[in-house]
Amino acid sequence: MPDAHYDYAIIGAGPAGSACANALLLEGASGVALIDRARFPRDKICGDGIGPGVIAILDALKLGHMLDRHRRVSQMVMTSPFGGRMALNDNEIKGESPLGYVIRRTEFDHALVIAALERGCTDMTGWSFEGAKHVDGQWRIDLAESDSGELRSITADVLIGADGATSRVRRLLGQPFNHEKHVSVSMRILARTEPEFPARQELNVEKELPIPGYAWNFATGAGLVNVGFVCDTPTYKASGRHLREILKTYQDQLPDTLVYDDATRHSQILPLASQMPPLAYPKVSAALIGDAASMINPLTGEGIFYGMEAGLLLGRGLARAANTREERAAALQHYERVFRRTFTGHFRGNFYLRKLIEKPALFDRMLRAGAKNPDLCCDCIEYMMGNERGVGKKPLYRLALQTFFS
Repeated sequence: MPDAHYDYAIIGAGPAGSACANALLLEGASGVALIDRARFPRDKICGDGIGPGVIAILDALKLGHMLDRHRRVSQMVMTSPFGGRMALNDNEIKGESPLGYVIRRTEFDHALVIAALERGCTDMTGWSFEGAKHVDGQWRIDLAESDSGELRSITADVLIGADGATSRVRRLLGQPFNHEKHVSVSMRILARTEPEFPARQELNVEKELPIPGYAWNFATGAGLVNVGFVCDTPTYKASGRHLREILKTYQDQLPDTLVYDDATRHSQILPLASQMPPLAYPKVSAALIGDAASMINPLTGEGIFYGMEAGLLLGRGLARAANTREERAAALQHYERVFRRTFTGHFRGNFYLRKLIEKPALFDRMLRAGAKNPDLCCDCIEYMMGNERGVGKKPLYRLALQTFFS
């Protein structure tokens, strides 16, 4: 027999799942179980960039204090293989800054989980999702303790899949993984440096690396630098090179003051939002959010903002709905409708911007146009990072006009 019943079972305690849990609880919901095979804090392969859209979500969740001990990025730089360079410094910004933070996921994700637990969420981290069945209007969910293998089962009214790029919940709901044309691969490694670099983000398209694709080095401002490379799967296969070799090529171009920790070198697959599955499943009271729903920017590989925005939207909607099957179904449908209305065009625009990187000469022109105009540079960064103010079409149109006619 199941040992407990919950209103909401969230599989995956990363930023999307934890944001959803916090939103539910903040809106007065109860009976929320947060399930993850890992125990927190845990590492997550990522560039560790936190954009301004995430800052707004943290404020909405009354968690803005999570950023208090961190240094805000003071500069973002992008470069092309032909010498084009677009840099935005914080002292050039007239309005709201599109610059964010670089925060280790071990710390950021853990803080989100702790906040949800303090608000009353049931801690089921350290339990692996083994499967589920929807029977008689509720989910029966089978779990296994990650270390001992101990089995248990629970029931829940709503099942929310936030369990990452290889989501088991997604497969359970009958959705295949993205076609390889809509998947990127990445690898990152962490490094220490003395003296400390200022908090900054740099993205480089290099002729020595596969194109379209880019490398990054993101500094926290506290002596740690995140270094990595990302490209789409067909480009990676066509290069005939291993990700480790590609990353090493980039490392060799960076200052020799960086001391790398080889134990932190790991790869990741990224299902891109250019091929999102259905997000809501009202007939069985289920939904997908975050990487499980392919909510990853096709240009930048950024996914934290979109996953957290989905978690916030879904959590608020479910918590505000009456506790009936019909009301939950309406809330799930509303979640999908609003998310797609907000982001489908944005993801499409970023997919087209990626085509600029396929033609480095155009990308070079874009950067040079942005370098002449700090306001345009802000628009460009906002659009690529998914800031709520920058997901409309206007920044993309401005950027295109400046690129082709400046």
